[in-house]
Amino acid sequence: MLALQEFGIRLIQSIQAFSPALDGPMSFISFLGTIEFYLVIIPALYWLADPKLAFRFLLILIAGDFLGSSLKLFWHQPRPYWLGTVKGIGSDPYYGLPSTHALNSMGGWGFLAAKWRKRLFTIFAVIIIFLIGYSRLYLGVHFPHDVLLGWLLGAGLLFLFVKYENNISDRLNALPLNGQIGLAFLTSLAVISAGFFVRAIVGDTPDPASWASFSTESRNLSNYFTLAGALFGASAGYALMRQSALVLLVGNPGKKLFSYILGMIILLAIWQGLDILFATLAVDESQLGFTLRYIRYAATTLWATYWAPKFFARYGMGKQE
Repeated sequence: MLALQEFGIRLIQSIQAFSPALDGPMSFISFLGTIEFYLVIIPALYWLADPKLAFRFLLILIAGDFLGSSLKLFWHQPRPYWLGTVKGIGSDPYYGLPSTHALNSMGGWGFLAAKWRKRLFTIFAVIIIFLIGYSRLYLGVHFPHDVLLGWLLGAGLLFLFVKYENNISDRLNALPLNGQIGLAFLTSLAVISAGFFVRAIVGDTPDPASWASFSTESRNLSNYFTLAGALFGASAGYALMRQSALVLLVGNPGKKLFSYILGMIILLAIWQGLDILFATLAVDESQLGFTLRYIRYAATTLWATYWAPKFFARYGMGKQE
């Protein structure tokens, strides 16, 4: 591992020779692999184009983030700038191996490319996947082997997802509504349990003291509650929506844009509003803090997948398909 890190540091140092000229563009490209960006893209896809595709896109991102977070905690490897030999243009308080940006970009954008099968979009997806990985090197937050492993895991997840999604979906859709929602809740609890299990395996293995000021949240389990809440809210909302009919925004482009912006304003109000409210009640590592985080993300994705479409249909902005 030390040999890989030394090679990676030399490569990153050569890449960062372009700093600060590319700091802004690389930071923007890296943003394309964040939860904030997907928070904008997924509702647009769900409300305007294809709810089924958008829901599955979200699922593969949640699965990728879960896999990446678990391996990060299990291997507890540093990020390049933690070692003090490269510039930390970006920052991240969690462990580095593998890169979840690389994993999710390969899984998510690869999934859309596999479904749409449009040559130009496939080329676009390949470029985005590469640039997101490259940006993580440039920003000093990942070693090359972090990114390569992320791409490899993302490709494996993509293969499994595309191969088995329809079979699994058919089985789930055969369940009654309460069975689908109950299974979604149990799966979300399994995600949380996995986080505690992995942290128990790692135990009290100490990190080097030099990492202390950087890895402030490296063993915090809050991300598992984020993923679990998002999974439950999205799955329950999608199941409820399918019971009536899926809804797409209607009208001319201006009306659709207005409806989308209105839906996003409410979504962000829920996401940020609950964050502000809950921050006054608990900290992340408390039992209450974890529970409130779960509720926050469940409410956000439930709005996107169920409440917003019902709202659109109720006020003439959307039509049931």
